[in-house]
Amino acid sequence: MIQWFNHPKDELLRDLALPATGTPVSSVAAQNLSLAVALRGTGRVSPNPLVGAVLVDGSHRFIAAAAHEKVGEPHAEANILRELRDSGKLDALRGGRMYVTLEPCAHEGRTPACARSLAGLGLKEVIYGMTDPNPLVSGKGAGILAGAGVHAVNASTSPEYLSWSAACADLASVFLHNISTGRLFTGLKIASSLDGVVAFQGDRRVWITNERARAYGHWLRMVYDAVAVGAGTVLADHPRLNVRHPFIADPVMTRTPRRVVFDPDARALEYALGSKSMPLVTEEPEKTIWLVADRKWIEPAEARGIKVVVVPVRDLPEAGARSRAFIWDEVDGVLQGLGVRSLLLEGGPGVYSMALGNPDPRTRPQLNRLHLFQAPVILGGLSPAGAKALRWNSAASTQQMIRQDRVQLFQLDGDWGVEIPFRDPLS
Repeated sequence: MIQWFNHPKDELLRDLALPATGTPVSSVAAQNLSLAVALRGTGRVSPNPLVGAVLVDGSHRFIAAAAHEKVGEPHAEANILRELRDSGKLDALRGGRMYVTLEPCAHEGRTPACARSLAGLGLKEVIYGMTDPNPLVSGKGAGILAGAGVHAVNASTSPEYLSWSAACADLASVFLHNISTGRLFTGLKIASSLDGVVAFQGDRRVWITNERARAYGHWLRMVYDAVAVGAGTVLADHPRLNVRHPFIADPVMTRTPRRVVFDPDARALEYALGSKSMPLVTEEPEKTIWLVADRKWIEPAEARGIKVVVVPVRDLPEAGARSRAFIWDEVDGVLQGLGVRSLLLEGGPGVYSMALGNPDPRTRPQLNRLHLFQAPVILGGLSPAGAKALRWNSAASTQQMIRQDRVQLFQLDGDWGVEIPFRDPLS
């Protein structure tokens, strides 16, 4: 059984253990290993995809496994070849079989073409999880291998490998979206009670979900290039938005992501400029991107080393008061121009409202994935000060709603994690 969907990905990485050389492994075990080892590149390979590769001999005994671990450095297949060369075991490739989550590349860039490196080394078969989505090279890697007498198997067209192929596509979902649409991949993280409570009035800091669920939230900060919050969250919580994961301590993997603040009226920025204790401007300020609507904030912010970008806004009616939101296409372009390919919207209620309760398609984020963490508690009626619950756009009628596919559900020490490839019913 393919161990990917309905599994917390940080646990797959934590529990990764390579078999001893010569250990017999099944085809499914090799497929699972390729997915888990690919996670070694989490947070380091963007804009490239995560890729894992596993090599077995002609009797399906384990030889090596590797990942693409950092952008600009060797790909997974090249890392296996280097390991074999360094150990004087390159002959182990002859008659062997390689499982790799993405078609071996056919282009020469910062690294050599993997397909050409593999061709002529005596491999019997290369099974790849999915075709390279780049139309300029799609299928060419497989063609190079086939031309060298290697049986190249596309898992997406082979019934016995379809589950693995689907997992490989999920592994590379950000890359697939970037290539196919040219747009930012946007995820939304929500932590709530069963009745949808996400925060209490007065912004009292109360954890709704448990420690394990919050740890998985830190894993998501590793996965995405950037995380974003609204001005209200910055003012109420003074968040750090860094990675503090309890069982993944790799200092490279747990890098602080880019941090984006949605602050059209510069409420939080004005406060930050006068503060000496706000982490977003005192801890790695170069990682923070402050989005505002007025150019007057650029000079004073840059004097403090704060990156400010002016983004056009639209006025929105909300509860009879004037509210402004950024035009999402402009946000997309600005962030991609700064090297951000994936963005996690972390909250709080204002960001949830922008993403889910916003009837204006020009300012509503184009969501690709929903990360929902739910605690098995009901809080709405228990909050004496009232509660802030999720508010969905009422214009989304039952007829407009689209059932979501490939929902992932997993337990986190009693809380639940739900991951949904999101399709906006109003788009």
